[in-house]
Amino acid sequence: MKPVLTTNRMLQLRKTTASEMPKNNCSAGRLTGTSWQRVARSSLLMTVVSLSLSGCLLGPDYQRPDLALPARYNAPDVDAAKSAPVTAPTSTAASAGGAVQAPVNAQWWTLFGDATLNQLVQVASEDNADIQIALARIRMTEALAVQAGAALYPTLNLTASGTRATSGPSVSVSGVGVQANTSQVGLLTSYELDVWGRVRRNIESATAVASASQYEKDSVSLTVAALVSNLYLRLRSLDAQMAVLKDSVRTRTESVKVAEAKLQGGLVSPIDVNLGKAALAASQASLSEVTRQRAIAQNQLGVLTGKLDLTIAAGDVRQLPAPPLPPEGLPSTIVESRPDVNRAEQDLIAANARVGVATAGLFPSFSLVGLFGAQSVAFSSFLTSQSSVWSAGIGLLQPIFSGGLLQGRLDYAKAQQQESLGAYVKVVRNAFGEVSDALISVHQTLQTEQYLQQQVQASTKAQELAALRYAAGYVDFLNVLESQRVANEANLAFVINRSARLQASVDLFKALGGGWVATP
Repeated sequence: MKPVLTTNRMLQLRKTTASEMPKNNCSAGRLTGTSWQRVARSSLLMTVVSLSLSGCLLGPDYQRPDLALPARYNAPDVDAAKSAPVTAPTSTAASAGGAVQAPVNAQWWTLFGDATLNQLVQVASEDNADIQIALARIRMTEALAVQAGAALYPTLNLTASGTRATSGPSVSVSGVGVQANTSQVGLLTSYELDVWGRVRRNIESATAVASASQYEKDSVSLTVAALVSNLYLRLRSLDAQMAVLKDSVRTRTESVKVAEAKLQGGLVSPIDVNLGKAALAASQASLSEVTRQRAIAQNQLGVLTGKLDLTIAAGDVRQLPAPPLPPEGLPSTIVESRPDVNRAEQDLIAANARVGVATAGLFPSFSLVGLFGAQSVAFSSFLTSQSSVWSAGIGLLQPIFSGGLLQGRLDYAKAQQQESLGAYVKVVRNAFGEVSDALISVHQTLQTEQYLQQQVQASTKAQELAALRYAAGYVDFLNVLESQRVANEANLAFVINRSARLQASVDLFKALGGGWVATP
């Protein structure tokens, strides 16, 4: 079940407590004209009355919390961040504010257009340890749901025994010892009438817990895919930084050669050569550090995917296509796609149902028991019509005094319900905040990238001119070193921002629970 995210108001919560919800959907005490003494004298009448009440469900019926969210997310006012139109491959739904619900792409990582990334996410989804744990929990909760559902049916057991007993002469009236053989076999059945809905509320709770475990697995899968994607983008960023630093090593090596040649000709002092070597060593040290970080990122990817000997060929983050931008006026209801939001609601449903279970514990329970079989002291007459035995009855158990145990259970269940309600509200609010933060990061890193692109072009041109002018003797070596430093920093800043932009897209995909598809 999905949350209702009401729009056109700031985020508010109307707490729905157990006392505000309907207490039951039946009249629990309507036995007008029928006394308990009469019921006790007539088991048949009690059975009829009990069965007629089997539709009762004590406790509050679940109601979705009324969460008021803004109609849509406010995208930053950035000229460069033009939103791509969104196609709806399945269906579109208008929100309360008139915005169009963007379809969610479950395989959002494919929007990066990288075959290696697609393969890594696929392998992680199959062999990641956290996902395997989540799958095991699904099986556990499904088994518990089956156990809860079994209470709707009567139990049937086969019982059989054979005894040989003797009594001594001293306890016999005739003074003669007696030996006797007794054989019996039978079918024993019992069934609890679900008069107050305790069993059905318990099934409702167990079913919600099983659904929550499925959403938990989806949440773990989403988190793993985001971790793999971000780590892969970091690795590609380090590849690009290595390429920039290698180019810096090359240009500074050439500058040192030029300085050494001019030193041999007596045109410059040894200071130029030493400054050039120092700058060259700094670039080489940076390249060594980035190489170390790249190797660690590759090892971490191996742990996430379960491929501990993973080896990834070099690439470049600048060659990866950026995913399409989200549409303007993205509706806030898109957070309904998040598995953690759905899981939080299922936890709330389960806690709400447990209030009904605890409430039913305050009322009497009815049970039907029966036995049909054969019993005989002589094996020759065993399983004949003369040896058949049977019994049938109805039982009632009404708690009278428990020292506050039952009321304590009810109070605890209500407190759990309020805790789950608070957790649900927290998840929804955090989801809204994460989407807003990611939207800001996506738009702003795009604008930053455009400025850094201009810086890279200008600094690269300045570096080339400084090298030519130094070789011709028009500028000193400090101009060359400064132009190289500026160009190197500009290229590294561009690479880092590019990686940040792509990782912000990953964060947005994770915050929304999926991606979207842009039309050409």
